[in-house]
Amino acid sequence: MVEALSSIMRNSRPSNLLLYGKTGTGKSSITQYVMSKLAEKAPDSILSCYLNCQTFDSPYSILINVAKSVSGNDNIPPSGWPLDRVYTELSSKIEKSKKYLVIILDEIDKLVEKNGGDSLYVILKAADESKGAKTSIIGITNDTSFTEKLDSRVKSRLNQESIVFPPYNASELKDILEPRVKGILAENAIEEPALNLCAAIGAQEHGDARKAIDLMRIAIELAIRDDKEIVTTEHVYRSRDRLETDVLKETIRTLPTHTKIVIMGCIAASEMNKTNMITGEIYANYKDICHDMKIPPVSSRRVSDLLSDLEDAGLITTTIRSLGRYGRTRYIQLNEKEKEMKKYLMEDEEMGNFEASTKSIQTRFGNYEANNTNLDKILTAADEGSEAEIS
Repeated sequence: MVEALSSIMRNSRPSNLLLYGKTGTGKSSITQYVMSKLAEKAPDSILSCYLNCQTFDSPYSILINVAKSVSGNDNIPPSGWPLDRVYTELSSKIEKSKKYLVIILDEIDKLVEKNGGDSLYVILKAADESKGAKTSIIGITNDTSFTEKLDSRVKSRLNQESIVFPPYNASELKDILEPRVKGILAENAIEEPALNLCAAIGAQEHGDARKAIDLMRIAIELAIRDDKEIVTTEHVYRSRDRLETDVLKETIRTLPTHTKIVIMGCIAASEMNKTNMITGEIYANYKDICHDMKIPPVSSRRVSDLLSDLEDAGLITTTIRSLGRYGRTRYIQLNEKEKEMKKYLMEDEEMGNFEASTKSIQTRFGNYEANNTNLDKILTAADEGSEAEIS
């Protein structure tokens, strides 16, 4: 980044940059750090404007905030002006400042996702067409396919250099953790193996500095709750378990009884076919489980609502597929922690005595269509009151 931006020191406009990397790999922090150092070195030559596109998610809001950063005054209203007037005002302010302006757009993919590529095009055009062309863009994103979503006009304007931030390794995470615990605890209050383990777990599982810091923070809190003077590896392992499983376990534990039975119906169906569960077979399993537990079942419509609630909670995902003339079907998948979900359900007093041995697989029109079965005959027989058994 320093190499790319150092052209400012030679009175030359730097390239646009796109920074890629997983969450917690330091993209935003390092960008702001580098810009602060450049501003210290050349305070009369450089201006920077940091905007998170999750918050400032329209070309209008971005342009007026950039204009405020350039001029320091507030003469552009937060709404009401046409975009071309804001655009002209910004260009004028950039020209008057006679400084190099670096616009940092964090989560830049969110801007394009919400407003399309034209939103970025407007900002790039404002940067390119100011007199002297002293404006550059730094985009920060987790999406490695971000540029593939842009049309040729935007790509041509962007014309960026790309920098990839790799996940932190164990040594780097240890360097991040060490200064953060100094001054908080007494000297030697954290065992060296505990610090190394925290860094190693963070590097192996995610390489995310924020999560590694949270891991150490919870380990320290657990030691304090245990009234221990030293944080040990045991506290780090317990901290990891709390970070990984407590939310899921607590979510499962506090669900209403019928919602728990619906999840168990999903698990039973998933054990037969992980990728193509449908509402009908889940409801059949749900009724079987209710019968075994001697609990009156709710209606299929209510179970459908419960499945929607489970999707909102992130426990399942659903996909609607069209079967043409035969309507649409909702296909359901459990999340990747199916085994943990089943384990926590079995720990529940109400569900603990139940064993999901009954599994129902409902006939699917899609399978018959794939096998060239004559669906019209089956449907006609059903309409006429005939008994049609499909196996």
